[in-house]
Amino acid sequence: MTEGISDRFYYTSRCIVGALFLLSAILKFISIESFESYVFSFGFFSLKISSYLSRFLLFAETSLGILLITTVGKKWVDYLCYSLITLFSFFLFYLLYVGDDGNCHCMGETFSLTPLQSLLKNVWLLLLLLFGSKCKPLQIKRDRLLIVLVLIASFVFAFIKLPVGLGQYKETKFNEQAYHKLQEEYHELKALDEEDKVVLCFFSVKCKHCKMAMRKLEVCLKKADIQPTVQWVVWGDDVGLQEFIEETRVTPQSHFYLTPIKLMPVTEYNVPLILFMQHGEVKAKMSNATFDETACVTFLNAQDAN
Repeated sequence: MTEGISDRFYYTSRCIVGALFLLSAILKFISIESFESYVFSFGFFSLKISSYLSRFLLFAETSLGILLITTVGKKWVDYLCYSLITLFSFFLFYLLYVGDDGNCHCMGETFSLTPLQSLLKNVWLLLLLLFGSKCKPLQIKRDRLLIVLVLIASFVFAFIKLPVGLGQYKETKFNEQAYHKLQEEYHELKALDEEDKVVLCFFSVKCKHCKMAMRKLEVCLKKADIQPTVQWVVWGDDVGLQEFIEETRVTPQSHFYLTPIKLMPVTEYNVPLILFMQHGEVKAKMSNATFDETACVTFLNAQDAN
């Protein structure tokens, strides 16, 4: 009797860990572009590698979560779970060391957890996994086939939203005539024609794609050998922009505000729009969907030929 109760407790502990792994994967999947931008923001990996790495983490959490609950491959699954939680914990210690108290994206953007909160969560996960590792494996026939099916299903789930560099090419919208008309009204834009290198950003403070694009741009600006003039044209107000800066942690730049009726014709009703300009000539244009790290850094580092 006591043995049966203990085994149910151990299995329940194991299921809780598995369920949290799955929840973490699902919440990251919901905001996958934000998660890959977060990985990219540290500057350790390129945007393309960050995009693939974020999805491999989803794959690992999904497959391990299911296998924990089914108890298939119990010994090596437990080992991988201990290793993954420990790896995440070292990363959280690093965030604490550098003083980063923002959302660590362990639960995506749905539940904002600080590194300390997530570290405490990991301690509980390790304790639950310690109990869960003592449960008896379920009697499941063709367990090897089940492992293969779980891995395939987890891979499809993680990569159903294609990473950077795959999928259909999208064109960045830009209305040059509307921009020149806007220049006649705003001297801040007209003055940019005299600058050697300009990064001109049109965005909305409430737009999630704008937030992700500006995070990507921030990393590229930090990598650049030559610092360009950066000008923001913002749809929003002071309060909204301050919240935008606090959430994205981008460096504040020279900016002015436009109403949507004036801003959106330039971007053909799509934001964000990032223009890379040299002496008034648009050399490249990007949105969040078309952001190209290589092209961005190449433009920023190119020497003036004039």
